[in-house]
Amino acid sequence: MNRIFLFLFLVLCTDLISSTALGDIDSPRKQMANGVSAEDVKCKNELQLMIRSNGDAICAKLSSVEKWINSQRAEIVDSILRDSENDTGDSLDEIQIGTDISPEKILVQSARDTYVLGATMAFTGESKPNTSLEVELEDSDGNKVYTDILEIDDSGLVHFEIKTDNSFTQGTYFLILKQGNDSEIVPVQIGESTGEIAAVIEKFHFDYDSKASIEIFGPISENISLTVFDSRDDVRSEDTVLLDKTGHAEYLLDLSGYKKGNYYLVLNHASEETIEEFTVGLSIGTAPIEIQVDDNYYKIGETVILIGESSDNTQILIELVDPTGEVIDKIEYYTDNDGKFIYPLELSLGKQSGFWTVKVSNGERISEITFEVKGEEKILTVQLDKEEPYLQGEFVTISGTGIDLESQAIIQIMSAEKSFELFPEVTKDGAFSEVWQIPENLAPGIYTVLVNDGIDDVTTTFQVIYKTES
Repeated sequence: MNRIFLFLFLVLCTDLISSTALGDIDSPRKQMANGVSAEDVKCKNELQLMIRSNGDAICAKLSSVEKWINSQRAEIVDSILRDSENDTGDSLDEIQIGTDISPEKILVQSARDTYVLGATMAFTGESKPNTSLEVELEDSDGNKVYTDILEIDDSGLVHFEIKTDNSFTQGTYFLILKQGNDSEIVPVQIGESTGEIAAVIEKFHFDYDSKASIEIFGPISENISLTVFDSRDDVRSEDTVLLDKTGHAEYLLDLSGYKKGNYYLVLNHASEETIEEFTVGLSIGTAPIEIQVDDNYYKIGETVILIGESSDNTQILIELVDPTGEVIDKIEYYTDNDGKFIYPLELSLGKQSGFWTVKVSNGERISEITFEVKGEEKILTVQLDKEEPYLQGEFVTISGTGIDLESQAIIQIMSAEKSFELFPEVTKDGAFSEVWQIPENLAPGIYTVLVNDGIDDVTTTFQVIYKTES
């Protein structure tokens, strides 16, 4: 995607200079009817000249160019390519290959650029049919807040939603879609832009002498310092990137001459810094994989530290599988020079308690380990400070645990004739304790204490007897 738009930008600049001076421009069909060849048709500003498979010229919107290329129903044409063709004798197809224009197979967009906190994000588009589509939503710090694997049917259509709850904050988020070697990045905003810098690299593993496409976001019209470090913290390259009026830039990092290993991309602006990691030239391993986790039991929301060892400097794939057998997350990673790796797995990506599995593969070998995740289900309880009968006018202490913090809890003390209500203060752990004085004139008898938190309720009883005169 990024190479296409870089090329289109150059093409557009050339066409704008010539077309602006022409004033009104006839439609491609009318120009061709007046004897203008398809390759010489002029387009209005912000439109790209393309030749359809039937030989007709069209002036396409930039947002539609990729779809035309994807469908193989049209090719880009411009004066730069024609001049090069005349000078070298190369065909148009050969020159297009030289500019490295490759059609994207994933075309997904958000229903809105900006959402309010609590809203549901909606995404639609197209991808390769009959293939799994990996979906990740990351915040500006690179933390995954949502992940899923969609099974795309033979239509190739993509549609899904992400509900933003109280675990989200205002700021920029990045939807990252992966399908085989293809990837797409869709930035979305929750609330007002914070202007924080962020970078998303199109993939994790790169071949030797390839190019890494990087999406950079931050304060509008500001310069961002870009530095690449190798695994020994030696500087591999440095550059400065100017963000546009939307706070965005696309950067193509040339990996020519990079040696095998892992690298760190560091962006700096003022006192802010963000880091992204990638690898170059790592092969697929053949050695067995040994893995372990740092505990046997976890709770939802905790982090599982995965530790492993295999061939040195190789690509590995980590898969997190929930108790139903669904793959919750896929992570591309690597082993270091000693063949070791450590990776933190966030259990907040799943919802089920039970036995989870981590699978690690290196191309030829696979290893897995199982651990138990215990849910955080709270049991609502209630108890009184004594079991003996209470006297009229005496104090009763009502306490318990397990109240849901998102609901307003209520304590009801009642008999067939009377009813009293208390609204307890609840701790962050869901515990409560309330003291209630029995009225002096309350009729003796059996009273029920009902605690309700909007989700569950629990009861107990106590007896009131006459207060004897001393």
